Amino acid sequence: SKLPEVDIFGGYSYLRFDAKPLGFADSLNLNGANVSASMPDFYQGLGAAIDISGHITGQMEEFNFMIGPQYTFEWKGMRLYGHGLYGRARDRLRLPGTTVVEPSSLSRAIAFGGGVDVPFKGRFSLRAIQADYLITDEFGSSQHNVRLSTGLIYRFGKK
Repeated sequence: SKLPEVDIFGGYSYLRFDAKPLGFADSLNLNGANVSASMPDFYQGLGAAIDISGHITGQMEEFNFMIGPQYTFEWKGMRLYGHGLYGRARDRLRLPGTTVVEPSSLSRAIAFGGGVDVPFKGRFSLRAIQADYLITDEFGSSQHNVRLSTGLIYRFGKK
């Protein structure tokens, strides 16, 4: 029997964080990493994904842990997918002098997005782009963020 297909992704991630509700003058630009594992084809393109990302800047850091359904289809040799993810976000403000312990918040995280994967060589693919509209509720207010990721995928199981 064949093993089910599992895609492991890792790469760079950029987060445009809606920081105005937290008292910042403008949105913040955070850099970091995004890793995920997905089973893209439980039934006719419908699968599931686990997504973890971390982003940091001088003023704050954010970590997201999410899971949810993902729909994948192939078009002209590329793999296109869309997902809806739900989980938790941990934000920590890194403002010197605020407290001995940096203030942090744990809240819900919801992401709607998708991306394009391009075959590279053998079991490797390139995630050309993953774009997510990421909603978090940190420190008692809602943030509407944009997350962009790119990197490499390794595919286990059936080919």
